[in-house]
Amino acid sequence: MTTTRGGSPWADLPEEILDAIGSRVGRPVDVITFRSVCYSWRSAVLTPDFDQLIPPVEVRLPYPGDIDGFLIPSTMCCVEFQPPIPNDDSIDGDAPPQADGGWLIKIEESSRGKLQLLNPISNLKLHSSPIQLSLLDFRAVQLCTSFRLRYQIGFPAFEINKVLPFPPAASAASPPPQQSTITVIAIFHEGRIGYWRKGDQHWTYLDSRNFDYDDIILHRGRYHVIDRLGKLSLIDSSLRFEKSYSPPQFLHDGSGGGGQKNLVDSGGDLYLVDRYLDGRRRNSKDVDDAITNSFNPIRYLVGTGRNRNWNPRAVDFKVYKLDEEMSEWVEVKSLGDDDTVFVLTTECCFSAPAAQIAGGRKDCIYYSDDDDYVARTMLTTDGIRMFQLEDGSIQEVKSLPRESDIFLPPGFSVEF
Repeated sequence: MTTTRGGSPWADLPEEILDAIGSRVGRPVDVITFRSVCYSWRSAVLTPDFDQLIPPVEVRLPYPGDIDGFLIPSTMCCVEFQPPIPNDDSIDGDAPPQADGGWLIKIEESSRGKLQLLNPISNLKLHSSPIQLSLLDFRAVQLCTSFRLRYQIGFPAFEINKVLPFPPAASAASPPPQQSTITVIAIFHEGRIGYWRKGDQHWTYLDSRNFDYDDIILHRGRYHVIDRLGKLSLIDSSLRFEKSYSPPQFLHDGSGGGGQKNLVDSGGDLYLVDRYLDGRRRNSKDVDDAITNSFNPIRYLVGTGRNRNWNPRAVDFKVYKLDEEMSEWVEVKSLGDDDTVFVLTTECCFSAPAAQIAGGRKDCIYYSDDDDYVARTMLTTDGIRMFQLEDGSIQEVKSLPRESDIFLPPGFSVEF
C-alpha cells in the first residue's frame, strides 16, 4: 500500500481514476498543485512544459490608455511545508525549515508558462534562496483565481480597479478563456463598470448613471457588484443588472458608511467588508478632470496616486454577511465558524483558514492602504496591515512576530 505524509487514503486511488483526474488539469499551476498532493499523484501527471509558448490574451484597455493590453491570470495559494517521508531517497537537496503554518503567496504565469511567485497584496516578486525547493516538500492549496490587465510593454493598467473574464464559467476555466471568445468585465476609472468584447473598439458601460462602484466578485456562479453606498447588484448572462440588495440597515440614511467596500466569498457565504477612512478617496470625477485638463492624463493620474489626500488610511472596519433568504445584510463580529482570515487585495479579496497559515490568528483582515493606482504596485512589505475584529486594533504586520512572514516564505526575499 502506498504511504503518504499522514497516511492519506487518496494515495491508493486506482490508476485509471488518477489518469482521468489528471487529464482535466490544464494550467501549469494546477498541474503543480496536483503533483504536490503525494507521490502517486506526482507520477500520474507529467511536469508542465514551461518552454511551451502560451499566447497572451489581448484586451483593449479603456480610455485614456485606449490601446491593447494583456489579461494575466494568477492564483492565490496557501503554501504549506510538508516534512519528507523518512528514509526517502527521492528527495534531493536540503529541506526548507519547518514553520508553524503556511504562507500566502500569489502564483502568476508568464507568456511561456513559467511561474512567478509574488506577494499577493503588493505584487512584488519573491526570489528564492539556495534552498532546494521540491514540489514534494510543499503543498500548494489554491484559494482563488484572480486576473489583472497589463500594457503590452509590461506595465500594469493603472486605470483598472478590478477585472474578471465573462461569462462566469470563464473565471474558473482551465486553461483560461481563448482569444477568439474573450469578454471581460471591469471596474475602472475609480467607479465605472463596463465590459469589452473581442472586436469592440471601445468599452461599454453597464451603468451610465452610477459611477461609484467599488468591487465585483463571482459568488455561486454569478457576478455580484457593490457600490460605495453599499448597494449590491447581480449581473445576468446578458450583462445587465437583474437584482439588487439594499445596503446594510444603518446605511439607509444615505451616509454610505465607510469609504471603501469589498466583497469576500467565504465558505459559500458572501461578506461585505466596509472600510472606514481618514480622508477622501479618488472618484470618477477626479479621473474625468485629469483626463480633460492634463496634457498627459496617465502621468497625472500616476502622480496623484501618491497624493496623501487621495490615499487615505483605514481607521476601522465593519463586516456584514448576506442573508440571501431575508435579502439583507447582517453585521458579524467573527469571520465564520471555521477560524478564518480575510485578505483584501486590488485584484481579488479572499478568505483563508487561520489554522493553516503562519501565526494562526483568526478573525483578522490583512490589507494595505496603498492601493490607489500605481501606489498599489509599488508597495513594500512594510505597508501591509492587520485589523482584528475582536478589539478593533490595527497593526503593521512587520511588527508582529507571529505574522511578520505570512506573505514571505523562509528563504525568500522581495524584489523591488
